[in-house]
Amino acid sequence: MSHKKAIILTCGIALLWSLAGWNIKMITWSPYAIAAGRSIISVVLLLPMVVKGKSLHISRNVIGGAVCYTIFNYCFIISTKLATSAIAIMMQYTAPVYVAVLAWIFLKERITKADLISIVFIFGGMFLFFTDEAGGGSTAGKIIAVFNGISFAGISIFLRLEKDGDPKLCMFFGNLLSGIVGIPFIATAGPLDTSGFFFLLLAGILCALTYTLYAAASTGLSALETVLLPIIDPVMNPVWVFLFLGEAPGSKSIMGAAVVLIAVTARVVYGIQADAGKARMA
Repeated sequence: MSHKKAIILTCGIALLWSLAGWNIKMITWSPYAIAAGRSIISVVLLLPMVVKGKSLHISRNVIGGAVCYTIFNYCFIISTKLATSAIAIMMQYTAPVYVAVLAWIFLKERITKADLISIVFIFGGMFLFFTDEAGGGSTAGKIIAVFNGISFAGISIFLRLEKDGDPKLCMFFGNLLSGIVGIPFIATAGPLDTSGFFFLLLAGILCALTYTLYAAASTGLSALETVLLPIIDPVMNPVWVFLFLGEAPGSKSIMGAAVVLIAVTARVVYGIQADAGKARMA
């Protein structure tokens, strides 16, 4: 894919991702039923791609990735419903820091001073989220939102461990498990109206197709671009919710979001530059 086309496609994907908060809040089902319904639609869309694969080898890494995805799916949607979209998405964006910690535990990769500094700043941003009463959202929703980043980091770790196998199976079986777990919630949720069904269908499409497109677009981007371009997602997610639903984060949440964005982005950029420097010296 050409560089220009990859940039345009990635920006478009990030904008689609940013619709998740508004999309979820437009569905009247419980967050558990929404998580299951979104996953069932994703399974249907991902099935042809999986069937075309050479094998369906279900390794421990695939199972681990599927379990982490299921946890992430439910935590993200529950926290979006119970807290604000700004908090839900920003807690997901803390994932790179948890990846550093999990990589140290499971992959024996050392934690650098830059990792420790970014962790301190990110926890500072999280503190601002939790002490912000003006932005609304329950304490339970904020606590659940913390696991957005942790579970998303788990997905990243297992995808890395499965790199020599078939990583997309993690996403497929994650959606399959998520859908099966939530069937009882769908059964008791009652029928959706036309609007609710449309937004649920949109949620499933966004979940299944955008990650496939992002993987394709990443072949035409630099490592730095693959990290920085998706920042459109956490920036625009609360904007759409504010414009369409009037949900405005409080001043502390805005400050916390800025701290988290700057800390994570600075850490990733520093890491990429450090790797580039080592490559030149090699």
